[in-house]
Amino acid sequence: MVYRFGHKPYRLPLRAPLRTAHGTWTEREGIIVRLEDETGRVGFGEIAPLPWFGTETLAEAEEICRKFGAAVDREVLDAVPVRFGCVRFALACARAEVERVDPNALTQPKRAEVSAFHPATRLPVAALLPAGREALTALPVKIEAGFLAFKWKVGVGTVDDELGIFDDLLAALPAYATVRLDANGAWDRRQAAKWLVRCAERPVEFVEQPVQPGDEATLLGLAADYPVKLALDESVTGLAAARRWQGLGWPGVFVIKPALAGPLDETAAWVATTEADVVLSSAIETALGRAAILHAALLRPLTKRALGFGVGEIFGDRRWDGPFLGAVLDASWGKAVNPEEIWTALN
Repeated sequence: MVYRFGHKPYRLPLRAPLRTAHGTWTEREGIIVRLEDETGRVGFGEIAPLPWFGTETLAEAEEICRKFGAAVDREVLDAVPVRFGCVRFALACARAEVERVDPNALTQPKRAEVSAFHPATRLPVAALLPAGREALTALPVKIEAGFLAFKWKVGVGTVDDELGIFDDLLAALPAYATVRLDANGAWDRRQAAKWLVRCAERPVEFVEQPVQPGDEATLLGLAADYPVKLALDESVTGLAAARRWQGLGWPGVFVIKPALAGPLDETAAWVATTEADVVLSSAIETALGRAAILHAALLRPLTKRALGFGVGEIFGDRRWDGPFLGAVLDASWGKAVNPEEIWTALN
C-alpha cells in the first residue's frame, strides 16, 4: 500500500520553564506526521525526540521525513531503523489510525485469556511537582485536586537543601499518598546513598535514575544495598536497553516514555511477555502523541502504577495540551483531542 505523506515541524514555548537536573526547558520541538491511504482515511502521529535522553535528533527525524517525499509505501515505513524510536512511534500511530487497527492489535490476549482480561475504564495519574521549594506551594493544590501520587524533580539544588525541602514535603503529604523522586542521574554514589537512607521507611514509591545511566555497577549496587525501590529512566530510552537491564537482573521499576521507545505494539508485547514493573511517562509530547499512549494504557494492562502524565497545562494552549488531565484518566480524554485541529494550526 502507498500512502500520501506529510509532515510539519512544531516549536512550542512552555507555559512555565521546567527545571530538571538536565537543565531548564523553555520550549518543545517536534514533528507532526500525516498518512492518508487511497480511500482517504487519515492518521496522525507525533515525533518528539529528546537527544540528550538518547533518542535521534530532530534533524535526523526531519531528514527521514524529507526522504519519504509526498508518497511512501509500507515497505519503506517498515524499514526505518530501530534506533529511530521516536520516528517509528509516530509512524505506527498514524498507520494504526489509517488502517483502523488498534496500536495493541498485534498483542491482543489469546482467546483463553480474554475472560480474565478487561480494558481499564479509569487509571490513576501522578502529579508532577516543580523542582525546589515551589513544590511546597504546588502540593496542596494537587492534593485538593485528588492526586494520590506525586513526582518531585530533585538533583536541581544541593543535596542538603533538597533534603530539607523533602522533609517539609513529607510533613504535608497525606497518609494515603506517595511520592516519586526523580534525580535525572544528578547524584554520585555518596549523594544517592544519603538520599536512600533518608527515604527508608517513608512514603517513597521509588527513586528514579539516582545516578548517570552509564554507571551500571552503581545502579545495581544501590538497588541491592538499600530497601527503597529504584527506577530506571534515562537508562532505558528504548526497549533494547530495557531488555538488557532485565538480563542484568534489574529488580526495580522501568520508567518507559512510549513516545521515545518505538511502536506501541512493541512496548505492549514486551510488558506482556516479561511482566516488567513499568511506569508509563510523558516525554512532554503534545496532546496528539499523548492521546495515542493513554488510549493504549486504557486498552491493555501495561502498568499497575499511576501514569506519569500529570504534567499539567505545560503549553498553556488546549490545542497542544488537550483537555485538562486530572487525578484519574478515562477514555473521554483522548476522544476530545482533535488531530486535524493540531495539523491545521501548524499551517
